[in-house]
Amino acid sequence: MIKKYTIDFIEEKKKVEKLVTKFGGQPVWVDGVQWPIDEENGEPMRFICQIELCHKIFGDNKLKMAYLFVSEEWNSYVLICQQSKSEVFTKEIIDGPSIYRMIKKKKNDVFLSEEQCEFTVNLNFEEDYDFVHQAPYFIDEELVFEDSPENYDEVLKGNKIGGTPLFLNCDELPEEDTWKLLLQLDATNIPFALNFGDAGMGFFFINMKDGSLKFIIESC
Repeated sequence: MIKKYTIDFIEEKKKVEKLVTKFGGQPVWVDGVQWPIDEENGEPMRFICQIELCHKIFGDNKLKMAYLFVSEEWNSYVLICQQSKSEVFTKEIIDGPSIYRMIKKKKNDVFLSEEQCEFTVNLNFEEDYDFVHQAPYFIDEELVFEDSPENYDEVLKGNKIGGTPLFLNCDELPEEDTWKLLLQLDATNIPFALNFGDAGMGFFFINMKDGSLKFIIESC
């Protein structure tokens, strides 16, 4: 079984300035501002969340906090881990773009407008099944099928830190054991806007060896 925290979002009306797991607002840095800049347009990338890399889920490591940023077009992604040296271009920006939700600012508005928002989380410690391939695959030249437990999808679904990914289409689990699921987000079940396509899921994997990031979007 794989350890995880399932996520309940808690909306915050006041600015959160503590080193805790949170989504939106402005990042609270461990040891200095490192806001990544989009190489294509030179603009600050959008801050999505900061995740505490607790030992209970991620084991013994030197990293304390992971900060996730995306480009405006969602075609590039950056994970800043502290404490570690960033290999991307950053600036000391205090107030940059963050997550938002779409609302009607006035009752009779035809179009929705962006509203900045910020959420802390209530984390519930649970366990996932070990990963089971949901499609046939090859070991050497042998075609292999694996059967998942009856409630496999039910246990693995939803928003969580750590655990086992529940892929919608293709099995894209990184092979090296240094990779762990950092974050799974279900765009149909979050209180802010993320561009994951039609009923999409986002899977963020972190390499605990060097803090690098892999990101996968799957949609219906």
